[in-house]
Amino acid sequence: MKAIAAGIIIALVGLLLVGIQQLRVEDLREEKRVEAQAKDEAIKANTESQTTITTLRAEAKRNADYTADLTKRIKASEKKAEKARKDFEDLKRNSKPVRDWAAQPLPDGLRGKASSGNKDPGRKVGSP
Repeated sequence: MKAIAAGIIIALVGLLLVGIQQLRVEDLREEKRVEAQAKDEAIKANTESQTTITTLRAEAKRNADYTADLTKRIKASEKKAEKARKDFEDLKRNSKPVRDWAAQPLPDGLRGKASSGNKDPGRKVGSP
C-alpha cells in the first residue's frame, strides 16, 4: 500500500508540475500573441509615418520651388519698376512737351487762391 500511495503522490506531483508548466506555456503564448499584435501595430504606425514624411517632404520641396520662383518674379518686377522709374525720370528731364507742360502756371484753385464768385454761398441776397 505504501508503494501505491507513493505512486499516487508521485503521479499527483507529476500532474501538478505538468499543469504548472502548461500554465506557463499558455502565459508565454499569450505574451507572444500580445507582442506580435503590438509589433504589427508598430509596423503599421511606422508605415503611416513614413507615408506622412514622404508627403511632407514633397510638399516642402514644392513650397521651396514656389518660393524660389516667386523670388525670381519679385526681382524681375523690381527691375522692371526701377527701369520704369528711371525712364520716367529721363522723360521728365529730357522731354520738351513734358517740360513745357510742367512750366505752365497752376490753376487758381490749385495755388491756394479762392475762386472768384460768391464767398458765402449760405447767405442769400436781400435777407435781413
